[in-house]
Amino acid sequence: MKRLIIIVEGQTEEEFVNQILAPYFRTKGIHSIVPIKIATSSTSKGGFVNYQHLKNDVLKRIRETDVIISTFVDYFRIPTSIPEYVACQRLGNVDDRIVCLEKAIATDINYPNFIPYIQKHEFEALLFSSSAGFENLYGEDVISETASVIAEYHNPEDINSRPEFAPSKRLISIMGSYEKVFEGNMIALEVGINTMLEKCPRFRNWVEKLITEVSK
Repeated sequence: MKRLIIIVEGQTEEEFVNQILAPYFRTKGIHSIVPIKIATSSTSKGGFVNYQHLKNDVLKRIRETDVIISTFVDYFRIPTSIPEYVACQRLGNVDDRIVCLEKAIATDINYPNFIPYIQKHEFEALLFSSSAGFENLYGEDVISETASVIAEYHNPEDINSRPEFAPSKRLISIMGSYEKVFEGNMIALEVGINTMLEKCPRFRNWVEKLITEVSK
């Protein structure tokens, strides 16, 4: 059994790994799961603003014994410094663009125990997997509007990435404000990992691949 390190974009994703993903992985017999926030400088951590920061964090750890390293970063506003960014953005389908970027990152880092993952379109898409995350925490006005978004998208990962329609922007518009770290993970806990895996196929494929690779 290998160890799993997930390089994450910020504190929200770090908490998501600790509170949602790690307990699920433990049910699969995987007990060493460590999220690491991208180091943007020697004193600052968090934020995916430059590809080199992510690459540095991966390369620091990729040669460790019995380790699988992955990433958990948003496609929405992803840095243009990623290898092959321009070529990938020319592709017409957003799924193809994301796959292209993941392949470019994997090729650039070039270690078989590295599995890059980019969330379509952003972390908050997972929160729209079920109305339960909102029904147990908010009033009728919020519940009504979030339910409308959920009904519109069979797959929450398809929620539009245009700035005004991104999942996080929709939450801000609906709720007036949105505290990403606290509220994001409170909603995620109410939704539950199993519902997210059921509703979000790209996210599910990543989780299943990690389980397979770590368990080898």
